[in-house]
Amino acid sequence: MSDDRAAVLAAIARSRSGTAEARAEAAARRIARPPAAPRLGFVAQAVAEGRTLADVFAEVAARAGATVHRAATAADVAPTLRRIWVERRLEGPLVRADDPLCAACDDLADTRTGPAVGDEKVGIARAAAALAETGSLVLVSDAATPTTANFLPETHVVVVAAAEVVPAFEDFWTDLRARPALPRTVNLVTGPSRTGDIELTLQIGVHGPRALHVVVFGDGR
Repeated sequence: MSDDRAAVLAAIARSRSGTAEARAEAAARRIARPPAAPRLGFVAQAVAEGRTLADVFAEVAARAGATVHRAATAADVAPTLRRIWVERRLEGPLVRADDPLCAACDDLADTRTGPAVGDEKVGIARAAAALAETGSLVLVSDAATPTTANFLPETHVVVVAAAEVVPAFEDFWTDLRARPALPRTVNLVTGPSRTGDIELTLQIGVHGPRALHVVVFGDGR
């Protein structure tokens, strides 16, 4: 056995030594005091200049190809969703999250909640959070927000509160760990589906929705 291989195996053995309780305690200490992550300074600078995290998120998400719509209050989400539907000439079937904020277009198309079955053209989702640093949406899976509804429809519409926008992913992860139970799946969505793998030509909608609309409600202050 080579010296390098022996060193690697010895390190693995050391890491697995001790009782299960000791390893669990070490993991708990690591989670309680995670290492500080590098941050992009433009978020802090924008906030210092008087902009909100929602403002920063909207700008970065738009650069990633999303269309961001602002709604002053939760009550304005419904007319905003209906305006998107009409202006974009959307058609059903529609699958949506089991959330009252996502129900504005139920009378405009054949609508269902729960997992997508594959024939839906539009999906309306409720995000758990949004990340100002990357313009990403955080989508978690549960009975009200199944994952398939986020990826199978051609047009994806996501509702998120301005107060749910956090500076970066590390902030959301801290909040997520504080929940009573972790979701089975956490997905980060940044703009519509795209790839440049096919002859280095940008293709939209290869792995998921071709269009992403984000409705941000509230001012986040």
